[in-house]
Amino acid sequence: METGSAPGTRRPLADLWRADLVDTEIASVRAGLATAAGRPVEDVEPRAAASLGYQGLASRLLSPQVAAALCHGIVAPPAALRWRVSGGRLHLALGEGAGAAASGDRPRAEAAADLVAEHVVTAVLVPAAQTLRARVRLAPRLLYGDAASALAGAAAALAADRPGLAEDAFALVRLLLERPPLRGLGAYSPTGPGDAGPAVFTRATCCLYYRIPGGGVCGDCPIAARARRA
Repeated sequence: METGSAPGTRRPLADLWRADLVDTEIASVRAGLATAAGRPVEDVEPRAAASLGYQGLASRLLSPQVAAALCHGIVAPPAALRWRVSGGRLHLALGEGAGAAASGDRPRAEAAADLVAEHVVTAVLVPAAQTLRARVRLAPRLLYGDAASALAGAAAALAADRPGLAEDAFALVRLLLERPPLRGLGAYSPTGPGDAGPAVFTRATCCLYYRIPGGGVCGDCPIAARARRA
C-alpha cells in the first residue's frame, strides 16, 4: 500500500465499485491473463478474470490491514484509503483521515478481527462483490471464498515475518471464518499425523483459476484437497 506521493490521480475507495470502473478492471485482468498464457483474450472467461481480480483486490486490502490490526491495533477505514491505476495495475494508497482503533482491553486477535470485519470485509469487500456480481455471473460464495483465501494468505505472510504473532494471525482468520459473509468458506487442518508444522488452509470454493489456459489449481484449492484425499 502506497504511503507517499505518486503520479496519477488517486480516487476515493468507493469508486472501486462504480460499474464502469469494474468493467475496465475485469477487462484489464482478462487481458493480462491472456497475455501471460499466450492466448487470445477470448480464451479467458470473464467469470474467471472477475474472480481473480476480486481475489487480488482482497489480498491488497487485507494484507496491510491485517498486519496493522494485529501489530498496532488500528486499521485504515475506507474514507482514509485511495486508489490509482498505473501500468495497468491498481494501486491502493493511504489518504487523509484518522485510523480506526480497537476499543477496550481485549485479546489481540478478537479486537483485530472486529476491526477487519467492520472496516475491510463489510465496508469494502461486500459492496465490491455486490457490484461485481451485477456485472458478471458469479456466486457470492465463490467471491467470498476468494476473500477467505486472501485473508489466510495475509495471515500466513504476517506469521512468516512476525513469528511471535503467528498464533494471533491464525486465530483472526478462524474468527472471521465464523462470521458472515466468510462463514464456512475455509478451514485449517493439520499437515499430517504427528506433524508439528503449521496448519494448512483449504478454501471451500474454487476461484476458477483452473479454467484459465495453463492455469492449474492453487495451493488452497478444494479440488486439489479432494484429489489428495481420494
